[in-house]
Amino acid sequence: MKKIDLENDEKIESGFKIPDNYFDSFEDRLMQRISEEEKPVKVISLWQRKSKWISGIAAAVVISIGTWLYFEQKTTENIEMTQDYLTYEADVTTEEIAMLLTNEDLTHLESEITEIDTQTENYINDYLN
Repeated sequence: MKKIDLENDEKIESGFKIPDNYFDSFEDRLMQRISEEEKPVKVISLWQRKSKWISGIAAAVVISIGTWLYFEQKTTENIEMTQDYLTYEADVTTEEIAMLLTNEDLTHLESEITEIDTQTENYINDYLN
C-alpha cells in the first residue's frame, strides 16, 4: 500500500468552487430571500388549545354524573319494586318477613317509625293551634 504524503502529492480538485466574495454578501442575500418568501404566520390562540381540554373534562364530568344517576335510579327502582312486591303479594306472610329481617333492620325501622310519629304529632299540634 502506498503512503499518502499530503504536502508533496497532487491535490485533487473537488469540483465545487465558491464564488468570489460569497460570504461577504451572504447575509444581505439571505435576508432579501427571506423577506421575499415571507408568508403570513398561522397563529393558534391559547383558547383553542384549552377548549379541547375543557371539552374533554366536561365530557368526563357528564359521563360520570350520568353513570352515577343511572345506577342510583336502578337501586331506587329495585327498592320500590321490592316494597311493592312485599306489600301486594298475598303469599308472603308477616312471619316470613320477620324471619328475613335482622336486628339492625328492625332498629332502623323503629327509628323511622318514631320520626314519623314525632313529625305527625308536631304537624297536628301546629294545625290545631
